[in-house]
Amino acid sequence: QLVLSMGKKPKAKAEKDDEPASVPEQTTWVCAECEQENGPGDALCVACEAARPVVADPRFDGYVVGVVQSVEAVPGKDKLKKLEVDVGDESPLKIVTNAPNVKESSRVVVAKVGAIVEGEPLKKANVGGCPSEGMICDGPMLGWTGGGAGAAALVPESFAIGGPPPDARPRMDGK
Repeated sequence: QLVLSMGKKPKAKAEKDDEPASVPEQTTWVCAECEQENGPGDALCVACEAARPVVADPRFDGYVVGVVQSVEAVPGKDKLKKLEVDVGDESPLKIVTNAPNVKESSRVVVAKVGAIVEGEPLKKANVGGCPSEGMICDGPMLGWTGGGAGAAALVPESFAIGGPPPDARPRMDGK
C-alpha cells in the first residue's frame, strides 16, 4: 500500500503539470517584437528569437503587478496603511490595506477596480475613512500555495509593472 500511494502522487502531479503546457501549444502565436507568426511548438520566435509570451491566466483579468511607492499609517487605525501603488497607469492607485508585509518598493499583486474578487467585481471603496482604488492580493486569493492569508503576495523585480501576475507563488531568491 505504501508503494502504491507513493506511486500515485507523482503521477497525479505530472498530469497537472502536463495539462497547462499542452494548452498553449495548440495554437500559433505572433511575436510581439517582430510580428512573425510562429508554430504552436515554437518556444522562441523563428525570426528574431524572442521568447514566446506567457499567456496570462484569464482568472487574473484585472490583476496586475505593481510597485509600492509610498506607505502611510491611517490615523486612528492600528493596522491600516495607505499606499500609493504604480501599476503602469497614468497615476498611481491609492489603496488601503492591512497587509503587514508591504513596504516602499515592494512588488505586489493588485486587483484593480472591476477585477472579479470572490465572485464579485471589485469597486472603489472607503476603507478606514480613506478612498481605496484597488486591493492588495494575498497568496490564497490568487490560488497560490504557501504564503499566509492577509500577507501581500510579493513578486520579484523580474515581473513587469502593469504585467500579469504569475499563476503560482514565485521564488523570491532569484533562483
